[in-house]
Amino acid sequence: MRAMFAVPSFVILAAMPPAAASPLDIDDTSGQVEADRAARDQSRDRLLGAPIDDPLVVALEGGESPLTEWERGAWVLVEPGLHLSFGDGVPENNGGEEEPGGFTPALSARTVFVLGPAEVRATPWIRTGFVNPDGAAVDGLLDVKDLWAGIHVGGLALGFGRQDRWFGPARHGPLALSDNAVPPWLGGLSGEGRLPWVFSKLGRLRGELEVGWLGEPRVDVTAPGLMVGDVRWLPVPEVELGVTRMTLFGGQGRPPVDVGQLLLPTEPHIYDDPDQLLPDQDELVALDLRICLPLGRWLNTPVDHVEGYWQYGGEDVIARKLGSLPYPSLAGVANVYGGAIAVGPVSVNAEFSRLMDDTFRWYVGHRVYHEGFTQDGRPLGNFGGTDSETAWGRVGWQTDPLSPQSLRVALWADKTRRVGVIESRNSKVFTLETEERRWRLGVEASVPTPPGRLGRASAGYTLEHITGEDFVPGTARMAHRVWVSWTFDLTTGASLGGARTKVLHDP
Repeated sequence: MRAMFAVPSFVILAAMPPAAASPLDIDDTSGQVEADRAARDQSRDRLLGAPIDDPLVVALEGGESPLTEWERGAWVLVEPGLHLSFGDGVPENNGGEEEPGGFTPALSARTVFVLGPAEVRATPWIRTGFVNPDGAAVDGLLDVKDLWAGIHVGGLALGFGRQDRWFGPARHGPLALSDNAVPPWLGGLSGEGRLPWVFSKLGRLRGELEVGWLGEPRVDVTAPGLMVGDVRWLPVPEVELGVTRMTLFGGQGRPPVDVGQLLLPTEPHIYDDPDQLLPDQDELVALDLRICLPLGRWLNTPVDHVEGYWQYGGEDVIARKLGSLPYPSLAGVANVYGGAIAVGPVSVNAEFSRLMDDTFRWYVGHRVYHEGFTQDGRPLGNFGGTDSETAWGRVGWQTDPLSPQSLRVALWADKTRRVGVIESRNSKVFTLETEERRWRLGVEASVPTPPGRLGRASAGYTLEHITGEDFVPGTARMAHRVWVSWTFDLTTGASLGGARTKVLHDP
């Protein structure tokens, strides 16, 4: 990973556009993939279940930076990027951007400003579309992504904004929160580190609590409130456990929810309220476990590491009682199973998700919040959505797994089955006759452009076959997507005061 420099005077850096939060993004230019691979191969003391695509966070996590908050000085990171896509295939895990044109160009210019403990991030972004396959005009879009302002002090971060997030060990489609939809507006506090004194033997801990709202247009409740909480524990470097909770509440025209119920929903549903006038909330909880064995570090074997993970969740919370004591319980069960193996430059991933509880619907269909945990119709978590199953596999290769200056190639495929559930009544589920099935095959590659520090060129192609689209009988079609990205890395630095330069991070 490239080094970043901070000086007591002023430093300007121009570099590459941001990678998405997806853990296996082929166009990752922040060094996140390399750092994750090193953590797995070498069994490092590092939590991997809540990545943030933030250069300062990447530099500080794990306590690897030798700088205090004020020694960071002032610096600016500017990351311009160009992205072109062709075809009618719709990408997933793309920050909500569906690339609606037959030809869709986009420009971005991410900017990060740091002054001691303070940080401001903003990514102005513009795209348009031409030759829409259905003949309709495509409007241009000007937006600001990854917009966040706050402070970092030690292992603590406090701020507000919107940024792509990804909770849990899943590499293709987590249950709670991913970068599949437009990120919500959230503000709050996060902290990571070890407890002091003898308690440090308990392992590494991370906690986060954010409160905000879903700002995209909806047809149920306008701008409902959203609370996101995530707790992670690394008792030993080979084992990570996590709990993620998301809560919908309030919104325009809705009564405020009781704070006590928001924190601990012992009465998550309101009964005998046919007009839906009383306060209500919708809950989603996911628990996960990841085990990674660094075999190459322990044994004389070509296998660097083997990893397995499981995420278990409920899209609804129901009240139960232990004697006379009420307590919340999960309903609407879903699971994600996955694993990975890395052998030198080759890595293999597999994952299966099943969200098929038809009584308590995933993401949609709640009593008041019918659109549930979605933005613009896209689930905030697993892209398959409600009543779906997805199987996915990936084989990746790169010349040096621990270097950002390496050639990367990946071949992947997934299959998604969606069931059109009409309703559930008297323990019977009524569905549409036709199921939607989709098969996708993709190939991607990324390479540094000569002489190795001027940027990175990436490209990919996806072939897709869909039957029963939108549950319409007798429909079938092929879809294609070609994308090309050129990311600029014009890293330069200059000390206006001639002060001593310190390395902020260099794994």
